[in-house]
Amino acid sequence: MRWRKLRRSVFDILERDLPGDHIADAVHYFLIITVLLSVSGAVLATVPSLQLRDKWWFHWGEFSALLIFTVEYAVRLWVAPEHPLRRRLKPLVARARYAVTVPALIDLVAILPWFVSLITEVDVHALLVLRLLRFLKLARYSSGFNALYLAVRRERYALLSCLIILWTGVLMAATAMYLIERDVQPEKFGSIPEAMWWAITTLTTVGYGDVVPVTNLGRVVGAVTMVSGLMMLALPIAIIASSFSEVISKHNFVVTFSMISRLPPFSDLEAPVLGDILPLLNSRSFDRGHHVVRRGENAAHLFVVLQGQLEMEDEAGTRRLGPGDVFGLLPGLPKTKPLQVRALVKTKILAIEENELHMLALRHPTLMGRLLAAAAAAGDREPDPEA
Repeated sequence: MRWRKLRRSVFDILERDLPGDHIADAVHYFLIITVLLSVSGAVLATVPSLQLRDKWWFHWGEFSALLIFTVEYAVRLWVAPEHPLRRRLKPLVARARYAVTVPALIDLVAILPWFVSLITEVDVHALLVLRLLRFLKLARYSSGFNALYLAVRRERYALLSCLIILWTGVLMAATAMYLIERDVQPEKFGSIPEAMWWAITTLTTVGYGDVVPVTNLGRVVGAVTMVSGLMMLALPIAIIASSFSEVISKHNFVVTFSMISRLPPFSDLEAPVLGDILPLLNSRSFDRGHHVVRRGENAAHLFVVLQGQLEMEDEAGTRRLGPGDVFGLLPGLPKTKPLQVRALVKTKILAIEENELHMLALRHPTLMGRLLAAAAAAGDREPDPEA
C-alpha cells in the first residue's frame, strides 16, 4: 500500500540506515543543530543580564524547537511498526512498545515541560530548565554514547562486584568510626547510618570536611579509609576505560537492527535472533585502498560487507564483493586463504570473531546455513559437507 511505502521511507530517513541518503543526512544534522540551539537557549535564559525571556524571538525559537520535537516524537511513533523487532506485531502494540523505550521516553521528556505548564500552575521557569534534558537526545546520534553503553553492558557483572566491594568498605569504615567516635562526637557518629555519610565521602575521596575524626585512633581509621578508597575507585574506572577502549577499536560506527535486517543473510530473521546477532557484530570502516586482509594474513573473522565495494584475490582469482557478500574463514567452507582483500571505495564491514561464530552455529544453525551459502556464493565455492 502507498501509505505503507511512505511509512517505510520516513522510517529510513529517521533511522539514517541507507547509505548515500542525503535527505536522511540533512534531517539528522538538522535535529542535532536544533537540540544544541535549544539547550544553549535554556542555559543562556538563566543569565539575568541577557533578559532572553523578554525577547520575542527567543519565545518564537523555543516554540519552533518544541514544534519540531513534537512532530519528531509523533512521527517516530507512527513509523514504529517498521522497526525489524516490531514488524510482526500489530501497529498499536508496536507503538506502545516503542513508547516505553528509553529513546522514546527521552523524546517525551523533551516536549513534556511545555505541555505541563499549560495545564498546571507549576513554576514555568523551573519547567523551562528541564529543557536541558533535551541534550540526552544526542545519545541517539552519537557513536560515543553507544560505545559507552556497550562498554558498561559488557562489564556489568564486574562493575556490580566493584559496587559490592565499595559498599562493604563503606559499611566497615562506618562501623569502625561508630565504635571509636560515638562517645566523642555523638551528633556525627552516634549511629552507623550517621557514620556512613563520613565513610562515603572519605572512600570516594571527596572529603567535604563537615564530619572529621578527632581521636588519634579515628584518624588512623580515616587514613586507611582514604587509601582504600583510592584503590576501590580505581577498579571500576580501569574496567570501564579498558572496555570502552576495546569497544571503540571494534566499533567505528553504530550498527542498528535496521542496518543488518537489510542484508540478505540477516533478512526476515526473528527478533530474538537479531537480538543475539547485534552484540556480536564489530563494525569497521576502510578507506579506499586500505586492506581488510593483507597478503599472507589469515582471515580470523567472518566479514559481511555493509556498504561499499571490496576486491578479493585468492587462489581462484580476483572478484568484487558488495553489500551483503560474506567472506573470511567460516566453518563449513574449504580452507581457501584469501591472498588479499582491499577496499575499492570507502567501505563499511561487519565482523564476527571466530569463537563467537561457533557459539552462533550452535544456537542458530539456520543462520549459519545462510552465511555459508552467502560465503560460498561470494567465493564461488561449495560448502564442505564434512566440515
